[in-house]
Amino acid sequence: MDMNSMKFAHDLKMPIQLIYSCVQLLEMEISPNAKAEGYLQMLMKSADQLQHMVQGALEDRPKGILHLRVQDVVARARMISRQCALRGEQKDVFVHFETNAARFMMPTDGEKLDRILQNLLSNALRFTPAGGHIAVSVRVRGDAVDLTVTDDGCGIPEADRARIFDVGFTRGGSGYGLPIVREYARALGGDVRMEPAPGGGSRFIVHLPVLSMQKEG
Repeated sequence: MDMNSMKFAHDLKMPIQLIYSCVQLLEMEISPNAKAEGYLQMLMKSADQLQHMVQGALEDRPKGILHLRVQDVVARARMISRQCALRGEQKDVFVHFETNAARFMMPTDGEKLDRILQNLLSNALRFTPAGGHIAVSVRVRGDAVDLTVTDDGCGIPEADRARIFDVGFTRGGSGYGLPIVREYARALGGDVRMEPAPGGGSRFIVHLPVLSMQKEG
């Protein structure tokens, strides 16, 4: 890690700590409210993720290392979906979560799993108009799980579908979200594919096998 990147990561620690402090103060000030508490939980989760990323950068952790822990994939996907639903309310987009299993415990890298879903849902929100719908599905299939994000937005032109996972290719975002999804899915032993959704939207399916704990870095 070069010195400029190291300084940048270090300087991020102070605003992250300020976010933590403000969330704690707000929790003491606001009246109990399910929606407000949802926003606070989303802020805290985002701060946790930033903190983990900054710490990893300062420690110069190797990019391909997995930190496997046995976790409930259904619960994590449901949590990310709820966070997305709060964001969706701001533009009148409904987010629906469904699963064929109440829970599914498997070794996985929780941070990478979260980033996969967050990037897919961020894209879905960007391209789904007001009044639209996003469906998040978790399907357990034997010794694997499929995570699917479907929207009824504008869809992806056929000419662009072969390039959507290329770094730098963008239809209005940063050009890094979908490449990160593919990189992390493959790091977890799986992969991601895209297909048109009924009605003209897009569907992304992430297939993840159950990993052995021996793969942990």
